[in-house]
Amino acid sequence: MNTNMELKTTAHLSDQEIEEIYRRQLRFYWEVDFITRCIDRRQEESGLCNLPYETLAKEKNLLDKAYEIYNKKEDSNTAYNVTLDLVIDEIEQLIKNTKIIQSIMGELEVNG
Repeated sequence: MNTNMELKTTAHLSDQEIEEIYRRQLRFYWEVDFITRCIDRRQEESGLCNLPYETLAKEKNLLDKAYEIYNKKEDSNTAYNVTLDLVIDEIEQLIKNTKIIQSIMGELEVNG
């Protein structure tokens, strides 16, 4: 029995490719954390609870916006879950404001 195992194939990746893989994994894990925290807050009845929970994992534009906000708010002096909550609060407020604007625009079209 041979105890010296040789890898038959070795992946040769550039630093850029390794960095891209890292960023994609980081984003994936962040999305899992974000969605989990959104569901936790819904169960706790914390915040506006107006997110599309059933389809949240598929809401690419919403997740992109949330990640953009997270990257702007991220601070090493603030706990990760606190930052997630701040991001969720902001996303919920954006959804609320968008619905208000759509409602107003709808009324203007009906009355206009």
